[in-house]
Amino acid sequence: MGLISIAPVRRFLDSASDEHVYSGTRLLVSGFLRAMRAQSVDFKYGMHPLMRELMMKGVAGSAGSQRFGAGGMLSSIGDDEELGGGEDRVVVEPVEAAVETCAIRMAKLRESSKISRGISFGIDREPAGPGSSWNVILHRGPLPLLQIELSDITGFRPPKQWVDSVVESNCAHVISRKSRPTLGGGDHLFLWLKRYQLFPYSKGEASIEAVTAGQRLRKWCREVWQEQSGDAASLYELSSWQWRRKRFVRRFDAMLTQHVGAEKLNSTLKEMGTRLESWLPAFEN
Repeated sequence: MGLISIAPVRRFLDSASDEHVYSGTRLLVSGFLRAMRAQSVDFKYGMHPLMRELMMKGVAGSAGSQRFGAGGMLSSIGDDEELGGGEDRVVVEPVEAAVETCAIRMAKLRESSKISRGISFGIDREPAGPGSSWNVILHRGPLPLLQIELSDITGFRPPKQWVDSVVESNCAHVISRKSRPTLGGGDHLFLWLKRYQLFPYSKGEASIEAVTAGQRLRKWCREVWQEQSGDAASLYELSSWQWRRKRFVRRFDAMLTQHVGAEKLNSTLKEMGTRLESWLPAFEN
């Protein structure tokens, strides 16, 4: 039986520019580590073994999208350019310094077309396996997304009231919990579900035009959620039952189309690399 992964926190970015990746990583990692009551962070440096093998074969540059591990499509874990993708080594840092290290390293990761990238760390212990090796990952595409994930959900043992701490820090747009509904703003939950179907990992257009269109779509979704809930910052509990998720998406799609207009929405979706006839049924299967 395979491992079940979990990504407790996710955050949408305005773009995948160095500046936005840096600031987004600082906010997401800081809030998450505080909620986990971390005392120190163990960083694992070195190129992902599978990526190193591809590099040696000379095919990494042409790899459209390679899947590495249960968490997603990762070209590497922590292959900082100045380290040259060398052999693994672990460095322990206090939390405040570790947040800055995470942000700097994420912002400096080389961009690879349609390949998600990230870095590994351990919380109060060395990242020695799927149950202790956390990954901060940047997914590109028209809706850039940062997430912190663990390949083995059994290793996720959050302290009491960690959700309250994450919410209070405002670090994440989507919060996943063990055996509990997923928490987040209705707009973010809607876009997260759509993104998973249409632009998984780093699939999709990542041009300036596509990302700008994605920003426009996020703005419209935020307006729809504010009209629906009365407060754009209000949170919604998204059931894990598939039929309830489909109903949620169907209703939000209807409100979004009415708010923006089908022609205008379709034009923006085309800039993002999809179209209305693909967007609407994306979560129905």
